[in-house]
Amino acid sequence: MLVTDPSWAESHPVRRSLAGPYQAWRCVGWTDEVLNFLIVASRSMRDRDQLPDGWLVGGPEALLEATSELDSGTFAVFVLERARDAAKIDLCQVTGIWRERAGVMPTYWYGTTAGTLKPCSGAWRRPEAPPELVRELTLDECTVSPQVNR
Repeated sequence: MLVTDPSWAESHPVRRSLAGPYQAWRCVGWTDEVLNFLIVASRSMRDRDQLPDGWLVGGPEALLEATSELDSGTFAVFVLERARDAAKIDLCQVTGIWRERAGVMPTYWYGTTAGTLKPCSGAWRRPEAPPELVRELTLDECTVSPQVNR
């Protein structure tokens, strides 16, 4: 989850006006309640659409919603993978988002350029991906798991 505090708002009036129509913050925090993703826009997309350099989004649902508004190939997505016992994160490039086919509540998985497929929720940690996944978002065709249905 992404968090902020009213005291973290940008106080400089020029910087606030430059950020419009967005709200400018000097600091945004996050919790490990949901997996967080960093969307990085290409220079041409930022220049053309007057967008920020990127977005920090909380959870796979927010990632799918945000990327549905963007043109394919104009952005990259990274995941903030936290080390279990250390004050460290790894920034890994995401190649796709998958959803488990069965289940009442959607459970999402993400793939990385390292070829790994991991659950987006810490509560659903399993040693291997379930056999029935549906691809929700493709970011790079170079990594496709044989357990995944398109």
